Amino acid sequence: MASPLLPYANSAIVIASTGAVSTVDGRITATAGNRYLIKAFLKRAQSTGAETGGIKVPRLGRVGSVLPGASGEYFLYRGYALQYAIVPSTFVLGTTSESNLQYNRIQEQFAWMLPGQNGQLRFGDDRILNAQIQRSSGVFGGIGIDDIIYNEIGGVEIQVTGGELEN
Repeated sequence: MASPLLPYANSAIVIASTGAVSTVDGRITATAGNRYLIKAFLKRAQSTGAETGGIKVPRLGRVGSVLPGASGEYFLYRGYALQYAIVPSTFVLGTTSESNLQYNRIQEQFAWMLPGQNGQLRFGDDRILNAQIQRSSGVFGGIGIDDIIYNEIGGVEIQVTGGELEN
C-alpha cells in the first residue's frame, strides 16, 4: 500500500551510503557504497530554536572558527521519508530522469538514513541544497507508537538540514 502522503511528496534527497571497508596492502580503503534517492514529504521550519528564519553561516560569535571565507544559510526540514530507489553513481538530482527507477517503501530506519549522512536536497522548486540528516526516527525513538504511525503514514519521520554556502 502506498503512503497517503505520496501524492503530496515535495522533496527528494540523495544520500550515499558508506561502502565496505577493507585493508589492501596495509592501507585501509573503502569501496563506494550505494546511492539512494528518497522521496519525502517535508516542511521547512521557519525557526530553529530561539532564532527565526535560517541560520547564517558563519554564526555570530564564531566568526573565523567555522568555514572561514564562506557564508550562506541553512534551514531545518521536517517530515516523512516515504520511499527510496537505488540510483547509479551517474544520477544527478534534478537532471536525470527518475521514470525508470524502482521505488521501495520506507517503513524502518535504514543504516544509510542515520544522523550525519550527507547528500543533496531538492525541496519543491527551490534550488538543490547540500543536506545532512539530523534525525530519522520519531519522537518515541522509532518504536511503539512510532511503529504504528510509520505503518499508517507509510513512511519514517525525518529531519534534514539543507543549505548552501557561497564564497
